[in-house]
Amino acid sequence: MFQKILCAAALATILLTTGCAKVQVNPDLNSSLGYDAFASMKVIKNRDISLGLNISSKLLEAKASQKIKMGEFDFAIGKALAVKLVKAMAYQFREVHILNDGAGKEGVQTIMRVELQDMDSKMDVKAGFTTVSAESYTRLVLRAELVDATDGKVMWVGTSQVNQTGGVTEAQILTYQEAGRGFAAGFDAAIDKAIGDLLSQMNRSQNLRDYFKALEATSKE
Repeated sequence: MFQKILCAAALATILLTTGCAKVQVNPDLNSSLGYDAFASMKVIKNRDISLGLNISSKLLEAKASQKIKMGEFDFAIGKALAVKLVKAMAYQFREVHILNDGAGKEGVQTIMRVELQDMDSKMDVKAGFTTVSAESYTRLVLRAELVDATDGKVMWVGTSQVNQTGGVTEAQILTYQEAGRGFAAGFDAAIDKAIGDLLSQMNRSQNLRDYFKALEATSKE
């Protein structure tokens, strides 16, 4: 009887079907690019360039994890960001070589390095009079650079800092799985904005456009 009272008191805002047992929630983040990322490209044109993409291990392994009551939430933000970044580059370049597994740069004309400089995340569940809300906050700081594969010269550097919230609101009862989907919406939006910001910066760089033209001319020789 005492255990049932503890469960009811501890889970006033989130309904569980498993009593006081811990609930592991690992929702998949969206692997599709959002419209903001496509809009940031301005022109979707596949350049006749072979790109080597190197994503830092710190970024690949980045996760947002938090315990809320009996729920343990875990989101693989880095892997989701990496997948979307690969897709974004595939729209921009003829070939994309993934260099994270120690592969060399043979056949690569330019190399893009992307690293995570900072990340902060927070998840919270709040009860109103008739509703329950789950909200996530994400702060992402990315740094990217394009380096010529032949001489190692840095051709472009971009940084992106994103602050994003997102969530879900339900009437009276919110399960851990529903809360997880609400948290995921905020993380997905943050990833899309960060990638879109980098793409926009690349698109605005005249130096980068001139560099790409020179590489494409080399490809045709």
